[in-house]
Amino acid sequence: MARRYRDAAAKLQQNIQKHLKEMKELSSSDDEEPFETSVLDGVFQSYWRGGGDKQMLNRTKNLLEEAISGRNITCLICIGSIKRAHAIWNCDHCYSYFHLSCIQKWANDCVSLKSDETQGPIAVFVPRKVEWCCPKCRHSYNKEEIPRKYRCFCGKTDNPPLHPWLIPHSCGEICEKRLSSGNHCKHKCLLLCHPGPCPPCPQMVNGVCYCEKEHKKVRCSTGRWSCGQQCKQILPCKSHMCENVCHDGDCPPCSYTSLQPCQCGAEKVRRPCNDLEWQCSKKCNKPFSCGYHKCEKICHSGDCGLCPNSGLMSCPCGANQRYVQCPDIMETCLSTCGKKHENCEHNCPEKCHKGPCPPCQVMIEKKCQCSTHTRALPCSKEFKCDSKCRGTRPCGKHACGRKCCNGNCPPCEKICDKPLQCGRHKCTSVCHHGPCYPCSRESKITCRCKETYITVPCGREKNIKPPKCCLPCKIKYKCGHIEENKHSCHFGECPPCKAICFKAYQKCGHQCKATCHEYVTLVFKQVEKPATPWEIQPPKSKVMTLDCPPCEMPVPVTCFGEHEIEHQPCHSASRRPCGRECGRPLECTNHACILLCHLFTYNPDYPNVPYKCKPCDKECLAVRPEKCTHKCAKRGCHPGPCPPCELFERIRCHCGVTELYLRCRELSTATEEMFCCQQQCPKMLDCGHRCKKLCHPDQCKENQICLKKTKVHCSCGNLKKEAPCNAVRQQEIKINCDNSCEAKQAAAKIEREREEKRLKELEEERNRRELAEYEWKLSGKKKKYKEKKVTINRDERNWLQKYWIIITSIVALLIAFVYYVLYI
Repeated sequence: MARRYRDAAAKLQQNIQKHLKEMKELSSSDDEEPFETSVLDGVFQSYWRGGGDKQMLNRTKNLLEEAISGRNITCLICIGSIKRAHAIWNCDHCYSYFHLSCIQKWANDCVSLKSDETQGPIAVFVPRKVEWCCPKCRHSYNKEEIPRKYRCFCGKTDNPPLHPWLIPHSCGEICEKRLSSGNHCKHKCLLLCHPGPCPPCPQMVNGVCYCEKEHKKVRCSTGRWSCGQQCKQILPCKSHMCENVCHDGDCPPCSYTSLQPCQCGAEKVRRPCNDLEWQCSKKCNKPFSCGYHKCEKICHSGDCGLCPNSGLMSCPCGANQRYVQCPDIMETCLSTCGKKHENCEHNCPEKCHKGPCPPCQVMIEKKCQCSTHTRALPCSKEFKCDSKCRGTRPCGKHACGRKCCNGNCPPCEKICDKPLQCGRHKCTSVCHHGPCYPCSRESKITCRCKETYITVPCGREKNIKPPKCCLPCKIKYKCGHIEENKHSCHFGECPPCKAICFKAYQKCGHQCKATCHEYVTLVFKQVEKPATPWEIQPPKSKVMTLDCPPCEMPVPVTCFGEHEIEHQPCHSASRRPCGRECGRPLECTNHACILLCHLFTYNPDYPNVPYKCKPCDKECLAVRPEKCTHKCAKRGCHPGPCPPCELFERIRCHCGVTELYLRCRELSTATEEMFCCQQQCPKMLDCGHRCKKLCHPDQCKENQICLKKTKVHCSCGNLKKEAPCNAVRQQEIKINCDNSCEAKQAAAKIEREREEKRLKELEEERNRRELAEYEWKLSGKKKKYKEKKVTINRDERNWLQKYWIIITSIVALLIAFVYYVLYI
């Protein structure tokens, strides 16, 4: 596996080197020419001084560095390199390069995918604007702007020739593009034809701020600026001046108000100064000269004019005309209205009718007022998107917040409503700049009873203490305890009543020793945790009359079992268990009641409390006779001695072979003879032979001599002999080795050495095979098969036996040839 991986890696590296070599041969030497950054620094040296738009200047420098460096630029459409000799097109917005053929195909595909017609409810077709966009920045271009020719960057030369000393795709002439699209700059770019935007204008001109109060020399590309002073230009109301800081564009509308009459002069209302002309809701109702009709215009200035219902009149569509005299009226005709709608260029398709034409239903592409979204809608329907304006109103404080705002945010009509310095009143002026005027009101600081007071300016109450009043407090306690609670005039709640209640309880007759609890103020707080912030409820207070608290007079009370006496409050005094055991002797006379403290007799006041001791349910715990392991025959606890045990006990004999059955009461008087089974003892002696005694309690080896025959061997185990067991154990009989034992040991030694030699040879053969297999795995070569033995076989045949096949073939060919010649 390792060798296969190394071969694959080597092959991959070889392919990479081959591909790099081919790419190096294909790339031209002209595209890899080095450049020096000091050249560009010298070109832009004059542009860096004196301020200006440095962001645009950095962008131009970066594009020039990229063009001079010779690095290949990638076309975003075909993902191919753009060479110096290729025809290109660059976007006017993002200045990206594309192959001319690629961008033409891109633009044609975009145009073909868009429909040229729009369907609507009325058979009127409005041409749709077909556009295509840049692949990178998505800047839109018209159908007529599809590039047809390869031009230089400045657009003066078609098909610029390739020059080795010029920037690629450049004509080498002066750019001469306008450096700014505004009216204040009329200078042209003096650089040679270059990619990217032209640098900001470096010319120094006499500049002026927005309000034309400050003059100084600045870069032409800088434009106008704000001097930081107040504008103070006269507003259209001719009464106030602009209070904003020096700003660009028109001054914001006047934020002040004034008393203004309507156009007919019937009403006068205080209105903002930025809206001088307004109409009331009343109709004119002045009679015309005909005497039949009245002016129906709403609040207008000047004369009402002639009656619109008399004279040479035409039908509403204008097809028929005739002279009409009031009170006659002109009727409608059967022609189509054909009038143009007031807000569009489409004609009305309805029949001749009176009054305004119905809304136009022609489907056209409409942009919303903020020019953010586009949608196909009827011509008469106004399109407003849901995007909220993020601009600020002319006041500079409040946000516009209107949906689909066209940029002209309405003047701020909100009241300033800022808290004044007094902290109690708010500013009633329209939203304005700067701090509010101080509060001009006065306030009184009085004591609680309002008898003593002082006058201070509004807003100074927090810094001045109220006057001290020495009069007695006039607030009376509702509970009626006046003499016990006399005090001086004060702020806040009166102190709680300190009188003692002394009311008698109905149950026990004791007197209440608590303080007065009539008309007490209680505070109720929210108990449940609110899930949301708006569910939080403030604490509520309520004046209530509380009941007397429970009687706390101590009363002696005994427990249920009359073990102890304790003093408890009167309201909660009741007999209760003391927690001890009852302790009364039970009927068995051996045990006492273990229940907790309980009553001795039935008491109807405590129906759920037990009044009887629990009967004894324990077993008999009297001491049993010796060697008796059984329980009492009566089982339960009983008075008096226990009866004798009559149960049979199964007991083994001394030797443990036979089981004997005896009554439990007889075990205490049984002898050793009663436990003997009269059989031979099954136990073994130390020598390994069986004991010859009958069943006995003692050890078997005591006072026994084993005479059973056993075998005795020499030290090497070759010779053996039979002898009594006791003589062998006492080592009275021994067998010594002879010459046959030595010969047998020598033969065994030779056989053992031969076996060790054979095992050693097998181990060496196994190691050799493992080493060969390991070397074969490391070398990666196939297994070498053993060479077959070649045996030389001698050919003892004659020449006829060797070549009979060849001789037979030649004879057959001769016969065929003769037959062909003679018969064919």
